[in-house]
Amino acid sequence: MLTILHTESSDGWGGQEIRILRESLGMARRGHRVLIAAAPEASLYDRAKASGLTAIPFRFNKRNPVDYYRLSVLVNRERVDIVNTHSSGDSWVAGVGAKFARRAPLIIRTRHLSTPISRSFLSRILYDSLPDVVLTTGEEIRRRMIAVNRFRGERILSVPTGVDVERFDPEKVKPSLAAGSAAVGMVSVLRSWKGHEHFLRAVPGIRQEVPLATFVIVGDGPQRDNIRNLVADLGLQDRVLLLGHREDIPEVIASLDVLVHPSYANEGVPQSVLQALLMGKPVVAADVGGIGEVVRDGETGYLIPPKDPSALAAKVVALLRNRELGKRLADRGRTLVLREYSFESMLDRIEDLYRRLREGRDIARPAADGRWEKPGRG
Repeated sequence: MLTILHTESSDGWGGQEIRILRESLGMARRGHRVLIAAAPEASLYDRAKASGLTAIPFRFNKRNPVDYYRLSVLVNRERVDIVNTHSSGDSWVAGVGAKFARRAPLIIRTRHLSTPISRSFLSRILYDSLPDVVLTTGEEIRRRMIAVNRFRGERILSVPTGVDVERFDPEKVKPSLAAGSAAVGMVSVLRSWKGHEHFLRAVPGIRQEVPLATFVIVGDGPQRDNIRNLVADLGLQDRVLLLGHREDIPEVIASLDVLVHPSYANEGVPQSVLQALLMGKPVVAADVGGIGEVVRDGETGYLIPPKDPSALAAKVVALLRNRELGKRLADRGRTLVLREYSFESMLDRIEDLYRRLREGRDIARPAADGRWEKPGRG
């Protein structure tokens, strides 16, 4: 059994925090002791406590030397074996604090976003010096860190966020919405870069070709009011359902005929895309971040340029008009997700990393593409 400490200085709730919580719960089920250090007002802190994990209130102020000391004390007191940091603030405090701990834990930094990283001296410390390994949530993020930032590639590994294949099983899930026979939906936190505006601006073009189409937006977030106002400005109140936060995501996706993901920044491999493919739903997504790793254009879905409502509308119309085409794309996508993106496979890879690091062994992966090898036994 290992004691694993996850740190997170962000107080928001999105894909990054969801991965931390789900990964922590998965590792706890496998017998590890998992701690989460986060601000007491953060959603992650509350959800970790509610899930039965040990949540430690901690504000990561990288300008406060006391926080570095407190982190070092925490590592020693809890006998932490692995420190996994996730955002800039906690990566500084936990990275430096753990270095000075008597326990000398292994330090892992997870990079969740495809946002460009500064090529500064401080970034080199944050990614090349402090952590033993950097995990990325997509191969494209890893590739850019090596090609653009010149970070050491042998210490950067891609482990995309896995999806629960049992929960998103189309044979077991029933639709929860009466959304009609041509339902197009988007599932994400409501943030500016997710591309909800471009989805809404594609709606008139889709309706012109498929008049009975209906549109669904699932999620909550800082852009909620702006999205609601844009729906009204475009006169789409009769066709666009704004559902807010939902817990029944498998059932919602089961109600759709096409899922769209027109994000234009900050993406690894989005969960909603993996979930839709597992549910046998065709996907149209913008070609940003790691999306192209799973949505392979014309093979497992359709890729479009970012911020292009016309291209989005055209691909959605093609799928609504040709259901057999959509089924072929989604079936290939489901096969890919089952093979490479299951949640248990993600946990296997992370456990294998822990084992290799603790044994002082090389972190192996195929040289050809940088993806992780299957966990070894030796």
